[in-house]
Amino acid sequence: MATFTLLAGCGTASVVNDTAPAPQRSDPRATLTGRVSRALDATFTAEYEWSGGEPVTVWRAEDGTWRVDAPGWGLGGEADVSVAWTTGGFFQCAQGRCVKLAGITGEVPEAYDPLVQRPFVEWLPRLLDRHLPFAVSREGDCFTLTANTVVVDTPIPEGEWCLDQDGTVLSVEAAGFGTLTLTGPVEPAAPTVELPGEVEEGEPVEREAPEPTPSPDPSGSLSAETEAERTE
Repeated sequence: MATFTLLAGCGTASVVNDTAPAPQRSDPRATLTGRVSRALDATFTAEYEWSGGEPVTVWRAEDGTWRVDAPGWGLGGEADVSVAWTTGGFFQCAQGRCVKLAGITGEVPEAYDPLVQRPFVEWLPRLLDRHLPFAVSREGDCFTLTANTVVVDTPIPEGEWCLDQDGTVLSVEAAGFGTLTLTGPVEPAAPTVELPGEVEEGEPVEREAPEPTPSPDPSGSLSAETEAERTE
């Protein structure tokens, strides 16, 4: 209820309204949408730590091309892998060479997908969907996305996104993905991304190391185990 105070003096009277306007609480979803919009427009080069592993480098160039470097992702930890999108399509680069994965409107095949690029190039745009089936809560710069109980399969994983007012992605924690955390200052963007190797024909690198090929018996005879298999 409003409180009024009557001030009288010199034969005049005035009324003062003592009621202050109630503080407005911002809607977490609306705040998240605004920051995501700025994040989608941002260009930068930055390093992130991914679930306690080697730091990954994210490049979002001025011309819209992007690249993510994931050290130790391929061949059971033996190969550093980069995934990039350029005007020529999607590429994977490892061990000094690059292999084309898909055309410009395609996608990274699951077997060669390091996942680490998804928050920036796949999940961020979907956060702008007003019908995304998540409840959004906020604490500081962090927004927690909790899936509605009636939704079985969400378009992106539930978790926590932290973005500052400029739209810089500070961290992402998502189910089945892990945690990605900014580890240093954001650097200016490159004009365009460069592939770290020559494009060649061949097979991309997978996450797991290939099975070792059995070496032949120097004597030329079959091993006892192989001989037993043949006689069964």
